[in-house]
Amino acid sequence: MSRARVTHSRLGIPHKTSRALSSSTGEGGDALDGSTATLKPTNSTNDHAEQFCPMGRGKVCTVRSSKGENVLFGSNFTFSCIFNKQCTKLMFRNRTLIKYKQYPNSSEVSVDVKNLTEPSTFSCNCKEERSEPCGIDIKPGYPPHVPQNLTCIQKIKSGNVTCIWTTGKGTIINTTCQLRVQNGLHLAYESTMNSTGFCHSSFPIKNLIMPQLFMLLNVSNSLGSKTSGPHTIILNNIVEPSMPEIVNVSCSSRWCNLHTDNHSLNVVEMKYSEVNGNWSTLQTDGKSRLNISSLQPYTTYNFQIRRKINDSVGLWSEWSQQKAAKTKEEAPDKVLDVWYLQEPKPPQSNSKCFHIFWKELNLSDAKGEILRYNISVREQMGMRNPIIAVPPSRNERICCSHCSVSVSAVNSVGQSPVKFINLHFPGLVSGFLSHRTLNNYSVALFWHKLAIAGTEYVVHWYPVGNIEAIQWIRVVDTTAHITGLQPQQCYEGAVTALRSPGPKMASIKSISTWQSAPEQGPVPQLCSKNSESLNVTWSEIPQRKRKGCLKKYTVYLMDKLKGDIHNFSVDHPNRQYVISSLSPGQCYSLWVTAWTDAGEGPKGSDLPVCTPSDSERMLSLVILTGGAVLLACLILLCFCQFTSVQKRFLCCCQGLLPIIPDPANSKCAKTCADDQSEIKFYLDQCDSSVNEEPYNVDVEEVPYPSICTYIKSFSQESSSSDATQITRITDMTEDYISTHGAISGGEEEDEEEETGFEFFPSTHSPFLEPLVLTGGKLTLDAVKIDCSEFLDRT
Repeated sequence: MSRARVTHSRLGIPHKTSRALSSSTGEGGDALDGSTATLKPTNSTNDHAEQFCPMGRGKVCTVRSSKGENVLFGSNFTFSCIFNKQCTKLMFRNRTLIKYKQYPNSSEVSVDVKNLTEPSTFSCNCKEERSEPCGIDIKPGYPPHVPQNLTCIQKIKSGNVTCIWTTGKGTIINTTCQLRVQNGLHLAYESTMNSTGFCHSSFPIKNLIMPQLFMLLNVSNSLGSKTSGPHTIILNNIVEPSMPEIVNVSCSSRWCNLHTDNHSLNVVEMKYSEVNGNWSTLQTDGKSRLNISSLQPYTTYNFQIRRKINDSVGLWSEWSQQKAAKTKEEAPDKVLDVWYLQEPKPPQSNSKCFHIFWKELNLSDAKGEILRYNISVREQMGMRNPIIAVPPSRNERICCSHCSVSVSAVNSVGQSPVKFINLHFPGLVSGFLSHRTLNNYSVALFWHKLAIAGTEYVVHWYPVGNIEAIQWIRVVDTTAHITGLQPQQCYEGAVTALRSPGPKMASIKSISTWQSAPEQGPVPQLCSKNSESLNVTWSEIPQRKRKGCLKKYTVYLMDKLKGDIHNFSVDHPNRQYVISSLSPGQCYSLWVTAWTDAGEGPKGSDLPVCTPSDSERMLSLVILTGGAVLLACLILLCFCQFTSVQKRFLCCCQGLLPIIPDPANSKCAKTCADDQSEIKFYLDQCDSSVNEEPYNVDVEEVPYPSICTYIKSFSQESSSSDATQITRITDMTEDYISTHGAISGGEEEDEEEETGFEFFPSTHSPFLEPLVLTGGKLTLDAVKIDCSEFLDRT
């Protein structure tokens, strides 16, 4: 509704205080003469204007404009100076010296100005004197148009009437506005037009008891004057209530109730919007509760209200200050969008591991702040303990076999419906997926339906090396548009067909919308070398430095002596290469570069390397062999420090002694047998566990004519000096006085039990078995034994 029947709109421009002038009322379009200000006729202009500069003493000139200080925009006029003394005359425009014309026998000089479109300062002075110049500021402008579009408002609180009107466009020069009220006192209120062509005036009517007002409008400046009216203003139509205030807002999850300051108005209009959203309006009876329904849970809204006296008359008040409030939460009612990727199965492992991902619910679906995600795993053996993930986490790693997973979101009110998904290793399909770049931010994927048949397809993609940034969409067609890609970034992805026997997946790598050459080169390292080959590896290039998808590497090798450069191509992602057929004792410089489809990147750091010569190789071999032998000797020496090892070593060495003939086959032994002399020898010389003190035994001498005396029994071991000789003799003859009769006769052998270091773990070594002579006959007819030393000691 209009403020008054003059404009049908409300114009908001800065107000200036008006002056009340007592005046008489003139006819519309005629000049209005006031007692304190005079309105010039509409056709009156100043053809001449003079300005005399107050120079005081030494005054040199007087200036004059043919059309005054204010001229019509783009008009022509003459500026002149009349000098009061003879001197060298100077004329300036905006402090710039200009040429002038001088009349004969006259002290006046002038200049013709053409098409003035901007304010300018014209001045004159004498060259010989340093006095203040005389001058004038001349402004171009427009005469005012007829006043129109009058709008008036009466504030209930103050009771004043404020009116605004316009003259079409700004006049540029100073223009005076005047409003005359033709009721009773015939008051006139004067103000100044602003730069946009609006006039403003305000006056009180508290003491005026009248239903309407009659007004005359006038605008004037030095170029002209215009008047319109009388205009009729009905006071009831321009009454505007004061701006209301929202004191408090109380909300549930779906509605809010506005509490305002006390008022007795009949009509209230409310408007509300989400933050940065569109406004919605609602009008209600002012006596009813200000309730707004159909709101979204857990959403912040801004509220404003305005009011007026009734539906038919009056103006709407200004909108109140915004009041923000947030609705309460509700339990989520939408199922999460869940997807998963399988990890490569480790060798010799029955477990399968998966990465589970889910999309975050938007505000309207979450209906509150998501506090956690509940993840449940069901296996053949039953349910596992639930897994809890806390935002912003939106993925979880799960290892299981023949299992299903359920995921749900939880806020402070409740839980969303559960999303179930069976985890399968999809069958792989290759060679049926292609893509085409649409622009720098999107790619189109295509696949054949016969190759990947399914009722629904899941297309996922993620930046290389950042699987947590995965995104996916679900489609039913064989085409998908991937959006939101970043230029100079490499992606990989796949299309999975969901079908009842099991999912099928076709993967695609090296997806990029726009690429450039890499910004950084790999850093090479030497793994190993010999006289004819080098084994080199190099570092990965950081993702942000790749500027696309890497295709290959180039290894450069420069011969420092000849200057020849050889290069070798290695496909990405391999980062190791063996360079062969090199010359021994030669030095090289090696570096590596990386490639994308856009070109080759800079080289990394240089790696100086020299192949060893043949002499260096032989010296290295000798050093390695000597070191190995020395190490083996040190280890053997350490083992020999153990007593048990020493005894076993000696026992093994005794098995290497020559075999001595058995004296049982001699004639002397046979004769002694006839005399019922029984010779028995029990010996276990190799028993290292015998560590007891030697014991005394009886020795019986059996006389035998002209031959020798045989030992019937003796001690196995003695530590005395007297027994040393006998022990040595028994050691020498142990084989032929030991086992021919006694051991072979079936006597039980003792077992060795050692608690020390066991050098020979096997107890059945041939060197540790007792020597048993069987078969063959040996006589002592040709063997002479000197027993004199033995008989002397007995």
